[in-house]
Amino acid sequence: MASIAILIDTPHGARLLAASSAREAALKAESVIATVAPTFLPVPISVECTSPDMADRLMNYLADVQMERLLAEVA
Repeated sequence: MASIAILIDTPHGARLLAASSAREAALKAESVIATVAPTFLPVPISVECTSPDMADRLMNYLADVQMERLLAEVA
């Protein structure tokens, strides 16, 4: 049963991901972010789950993933 939902608004349309753990959610979201061209980053992301702390951690983690991709392009 999925307890975490992540919505990622990519240039090719919105992607809705469902996962039962934070690790699974992060891996799925990272794989979607990896398909987005750096020129379109950062993309809007929202996280819904039963734990506000977990949602905040996932949001911060995915923001960092996007920032790392942007910084890698500059270097």
